[in-house]
Amino acid sequence: NIFFPQGLDILHELLLNVGRTPNVAQGFYQQYLLALMQDVFAVMTDRLHKSGFKMHATLLRHMFHLVQMNQVTVPLFDPANAPVGQTNPSFLQSHISNLLITSFPNLTRSQVTTFIEGMLDLKMDLPTFKTHLRDFLIQLKEFSGDDNSGLYSEETEAAAQRQKEELEARRNAVPGMLKPSEIDNDL
Repeated sequence: NIFFPQGLDILHELLLNVGRTPNVAQGFYQQYLLALMQDVFAVMTDRLHKSGFKMHATLLRHMFHLVQMNQVTVPLFDPANAPVGQTNPSFLQSHISNLLITSFPNLTRSQVTTFIEGMLDLKMDLPTFKTHLRDFLIQLKEFSGDDNSGLYSEETEAAAQRQKEELEARRNAVPGMLKPSEIDNDL
């Protein structure tokens, strides 16, 4: 079950380990990669699972990049029913596009196309990828009436930690600002 944070971590470790074992990887990807992507999308677009957003983004970026970098060499599609020259990246783009259009009829084809092109962009680092995903989730209208702050929890926590460290540095810089109990005697 990929609903719990531990499950997401385990799935990420599994994907990394499978990728290190080429003789197992291709069969695994052919059998499970599309289903895993669909499940991660389903959970990520569920309003109740905002807390797992960081790991959802990490997993999706990893899986999309596996396909885009041609590390998945077996076809993810049925070659007998595919057009001549079909590639995994083009199939994935079409497959995810159809999945999203079917699941979210309020989206336009151009919104979905722009989103998927961004997902396949290899130049996107994880923070940019997460921003791209957030923008898409907000477009879905699934989250529009809700509090979207859960999507930004990682950045909010980092900013609060930075502010705390800056305040402490300012207090340390002025003699007499710290109580004797607050002074670090290990210096």
